[in-house]
Amino acid sequence: MQQSNRHRWARQIPNSLNFSQEQVTFILGHSLRNLYNDVLAADLPDRLKALVEQLDNGHSPPPAAR
Repeated sequence: MQQSNRHRWARQIPNSLNFSQEQVTFILGHSLRNLYNDVLAADLPDRLKALVEQLDNGHSPPPAAR
């Protein structure tokens, strides 16, 4: 099929899925939350916990960790 015929054919299909920006944001946010929920609930590895504590205390992390 030629390029112009493909575009003409695609324009003839009615788009019944019309979402507002608010709906799209809600759907994407909900989907991402479900996808990454287990990652968010997981504990930080000990090495990352130590780095976070150093940053919270105002200390710079060691040069190897930067």
